[in-house]
Amino acid sequence: MAQAKTKKVKVTAGGEKHVVYKKTTKKGEGKVGDIMVNHTNKNKGSYDTISLTRTAKAKTVKQGVKAEKDWHKKNDKIIKMKTGGSAKSCWPGYEKKGTKKMYGKTYNNCVKK
Repeated sequence: MAQAKTKKVKVTAGGEKHVVYKKTTKKGEGKVGDIMVNHTNKNKGSYDTISLTRTAKAKTVKQGVKAEKDWHKKNDKIIKMKTGGSAKSCWPGYEKKGTKKMYGKTYNNCVKK
């Protein structure tokens, strides 16, 4: 029986490029056989590689791609707010009351309604 080649899928989600693949070596984070996502941007620090098998229970690369897209769809607004982007609204139950500066960046000032 011939083994299938490991498939790497390039995904753009949340304005970032990702590579979703099945891990085949013991080296690095995760176990052999885990579905992994690699953020190709260099500014992600320790979050460059994440096991989608552990975090999203993905068993195939296709499920990993779906999990990555779904996560970015759900968390896009919060990520923009944390990174100083221009999210038009705040979390449910909160409203924007101007902006504030923290650590040299400008953030929305979201206060509870």
